[in-house]
Amino acid sequence: MGSALKENEENEGMELFAASNETKTIAIGIILISLYSILALLPMSGFIGAAGFNSILSFNICIAPLIGILLGPWRGFGFGAIAGVIATIISLPIGGGVYLIIPTTILSPAVAALFTGLALKRTTKIRNIKVPGPILTTLFLIIIILLYEIVRYEAWWFMLPYLLAAILTIIFQIEHYEFNPEKSYLQLIPFTFLGVMLDHSMMAMGSVYLLQLPADVFGYAIFPAMLIERAIATILGAIIGFVVLKIFGSEMEQMSIQGIQ
Repeated sequence: MGSALKENEENEGMELFAASNETKTIAIGIILISLYSILALLPMSGFIGAAGFNSILSFNICIAPLIGILLGPWRGFGFGAIAGVIATIISLPIGGGVYLIIPTTILSPAVAALFTGLALKRTTKIRNIKVPGPILTTLFLIIIILLYEIVRYEAWWFMLPYLLAAILTIIFQIEHYEFNPEKSYLQLIPFTFLGVMLDHSMMAMGSVYLLQLPADVFGYAIFPAMLIERAIATILGAIIGFVVLKIFGSEMEQMSIQGIQ
């Protein structure tokens, strides 16, 4: 009787702890969605189309990697998808921004969160099967590079930042490099860089296959602008992630690690 009561109390404690963690995860997800959506209204640079600056690119690209880093690949994908839709709706009064010009960008935060989350650990469970997360991210980046190069090879150098991101993920896999905020917050930088490039991939594919922008625009107009904006987004994303982890403390750090399971 006593042992059964003790077991029930332990089970209740475990359920309450799980429910509490799930509630906190949802709360963090809502905060990130709110930040992403609000920052969608804060312009960083212009989107360069065939006729010059057609729309704005916003500071919300700084948040996209953090959705995957803090929530993991699966929850990150879900919350990222919601963030993309809400940001689009919020942007409608000012013309819809780049989301209506290139609809694939609505998926940008979901894609960035999913594959950044997969790169956080050497292995990730999918239906109780361990898969090499960084390699899956590498394969996605290779697909993006190939899809671009087969139609815009004249401006081949546009994919160099993507190649660097792919090399990073290979290093993550080979060197067992895993995100652990308990060691150093500087670890955020390679992951935020990876995330902002993954976020850009949906814009790149839309620009190639939907807008069919010429190679000259990619190589000489968009490329230098992309380097500047993605560098800014990498640093600002890492700073925001640092602040969030500092504010929420070790409890949040544990959740960010557990979230990628």
